[in-house]
Amino acid sequence: MAYETLGMEKSAGVCVLTLNRPEIHNAMNQAMFDELALATKQLRNDPEVRAVVITGAGKSFSSGLDLTSFAGLGQLTALQIHTFLKETQSTLLAFETMDKPVIAAVNGLAFGAALEMALACDIRIASEDSRFNLMEIKYGIIPDLGACKRLARLVGNGRAKQLIFTGDTIDAAQAYRIGMVEEVCAKEEVLQRATALAARLAEGPVLSIAMAKQVINRCWDSDPETALEFEAIAQTLCLISEDHQEAVKALMENRKPQYKGR
Repeated sequence: MAYETLGMEKSAGVCVLTLNRPEIHNAMNQAMFDELALATKQLRNDPEVRAVVITGAGKSFSSGLDLTSFAGLGQLTALQIHTFLKETQSTLLAFETMDKPVIAAVNGLAFGAALEMALACDIRIASEDSRFNLMEIKYGIIPDLGACKRLARLVGNGRAKQLIFTGDTIDAAQAYRIGMVEEVCAKEEVLQRATALAARLAEGPVLSIAMAKQVINRCWDSDPETALEFEAIAQTLCLISEDHQEAVKALMENRKPQYKGR
């Protein structure tokens, strides 16, 4: 499927999804959100894709919402606004809940909704020139695509509140220091590092990676008994899988395992 605001390139089990409006720093309009919703369904259901990388074309990951595209929100009723927000939230939630690992390769600006999308990814690799901002408070509103929860999970309640209450911009070094991103590298290396990690994961035991992702996401704030039960169920599925049998057999035969995701 051809997209207007996105690029999609697949190779060796990895799909690189590119926000593609570089002339305006990949500002996110309604068309981009609509296409992201379609892309997540395509990626989730494509058996050839085993890992995903999200990046931005040109100088930036994304400057956030294209405000001109959403100028009419003020004319909607409260119910209409709520419906719109839930639909938009579901698009980013799809990256968090899909069984495949999703890596954000962040270059340049990652502001507002774009940072919220990066927070919905499993791993974030940032270029040294990256800048991060949740600026919603400066418009008298709050982050509404999951950042209030996801950012707090990564950096703690206090730092999340500080960033959200102030709308301050931080650089890549500070983002790494507080745990918002997992790795910082030179800007010319960020996509290469992200795709290399994605390729490594794509070659791995994708079923157990999927199980681990779901357990971590669903259990990070649950009680210990619930978390242990999720682990036990997931481990049971892994232990009876062909991938586990293949891993053991490959180890005994001193060869690289060939995982099939089942």
